[in-house]
Amino acid sequence: MTRKTYTRLTSLTRSVLSRLPGGERLLRAPTVLCAAAYLMLSARLLLRRDPRLLRVLLVPASCFAAATLLRRMINRARPYDRFSLPPVGRFTPGKGRSLPSRHTASAAAIALAFCYVYPHTALSSAMVLLALLIAALRVLSGHHDEWDVLSALALSWALSFLGYSVFSSPILPI
Repeated sequence: MTRKTYTRLTSLTRSVLSRLPGGERLLRAPTVLCAAAYLMLSARLLLRRDPRLLRVLLVPASCFAAATLLRRMINRARPYDRFSLPPVGRFTPGKGRSLPSRHTASAAAIALAFCYVYPHTALSSAMVLLALLIAALRVLSGHHDEWDVLSALALSWALSFLGYSVFSSPILPI
């Protein structure tokens, strides 16, 4: 992302949010909604003693852990630090650790958990769209570059594919 693109995206995002009730606080709503949906999915599986619960807990946790580890190893500066311009919403200057986006990785992993439990349903489609919205908002708000969110989506897809498909052999206990 260039400085010009960053400035244009964050200015547009600020302008749109300034006209909406709640303003910049709306940026957090999709993330909160995604987390709440995940808690409800986990609770439902727990109450029903569904054997898929273990995977639904372990796969997103592994996506989060992998994203965290990669961020520490790569330690890429966030766009707002590279350009010395504030993003939209709350931020911590000098934070670094931009690649991959943990918000995006987590949202994608949660969406894919819904796809695993409820394949080919409107609910799964809605969760995928919510994850993509979170990814887009991370870029539009200036907290991440396009590559940060694309790498997070790819990471979550790969780990979810492994967790839900490849390792679903009856030989393995999970």
